[in-house]
Amino acid sequence: MPSTARTALAHRARSTTLTRRVVGTPAEVAAALAVLRESGRLMFADRPHQHADGRVTVTVRFLDTARTTPPPVVRRLRRGRVIAATAIVTAAVGALAGIGYLAVEVAHTVQRNAPAVVGVVLVLLVLAVLLLRRKATCGGLHCSGCQH
Repeated sequence: MPSTARTALAHRARSTTLTRRVVGTPAEVAAALAVLRESGRLMFADRPHQHADGRVTVTVRFLDTARTTPPPVVRRLRRGRVIAATAIVTAAVGALAGIGYLAVEVAHTVQRNAPAVVGVVLVLLVLAVLLLRRKATCGGLHCSGCQH
């Protein structure tokens, strides 16, 4: 038997065999046997025994496939998913740590060089104000099509 077939057999749900006595009228016993036979669970039925009061007794052996309790939950650790999740979390934490470090360094640099930064910003503001106040005029050099 190949190992795959052996593995498939090992994982198949196992049903237990039950032996019970069915007692009732002949019609009731026949109906119970018919249900077991049609479901494919009937393994054995002995000859009916007739009682004096009209009841019939038959001993049957059948597969019990119905479970009264849910099957036990088997939790398996899936290594691939755990490793992938760990890698993603580690990368995210590392990225956040790097961003935090850079933010702190930028803040310290701005604090140390605040006068220089303020000076550059002021020069840029003055230039922007001067350029915005300037009207669009001709610079003095014209081409032949300018007509100035």
